[in-house]
Amino acid sequence: MFSNTGILTKFFLRRDRISSTIWIFGILAMTLSIAYAFPGIFETEEERIVLVEMMQSPAMVAMLGPAYGSENGIDGYTNGAMMSNMMLLFTIIAVVIMNIFLVVKHTRKDEEAGRIEVIRSLPVGRLSNLSATMVVCIITNTILALLTGLGLYALQVEGMDLYGSFFYGMALGISGILFATITAVFCQLASNSRGAVGYSFSILGLSYLLQAGGASNEILSYISPLRFNYEITSIC
Repeated sequence: MFSNTGILTKFFLRRDRISSTIWIFGILAMTLSIAYAFPGIFETEEERIVLVEMMQSPAMVAMLGPAYGSENGIDGYTNGAMMSNMMLLFTIIAVVIMNIFLVVKHTRKDEEAGRIEVIRSLPVGRLSNLSATMVVCIITNTILALLTGLGLYALQVEGMDLYGSFFYGMALGISGILFATITAVFCQLASNSRGAVGYSFSILGLSYLLQAGGASNEILSYISPLRFNYEITSIC
């Protein structure tokens, strides 16, 4: 069932070399540029105090998740904590979108275009196409996670050491792989690529609503896959 999965994986990697590179370096550039700019955004103690108070408001908790570090006042709310609170959740969403499109591209879209029939006419297993797609997603997300961790550590963000930098990158990679798996399931259930994309985005939207619901009931946020936003900032 899995014969020649390796050959298909190499083919998919070569096929996606441009689009995946654009996605990876686009997300990486956004993350590192914001991390580099943060020290100059909130320079004075007064500005940080205002931010701490704002991040503890129910509206901001619903939008971005719990503001870890702010309970310790200005001393605990470092640049690393601020960046994680403000950017990690939305960066995870960007990574999730990348993975949804990547999985659908190599499964339902290829099936609709007749490419999978051509592939299956060759000596490959029935599950080789899906397996190769998941391997490509794992490789892509791992590269993104490692580059993000290395980049953040190189910038020496205040309050974000080596472990915090790589945990930040790991949150992106694991979230991407998780939603790639969810999308792969919907690609088997949906009748077309549009349906698979719609179901996957519905789960993403529901996850965000559960995360937002954590402002009033913390149990809801634990159900959400986007809970990484709080768990990783607690490490950073």
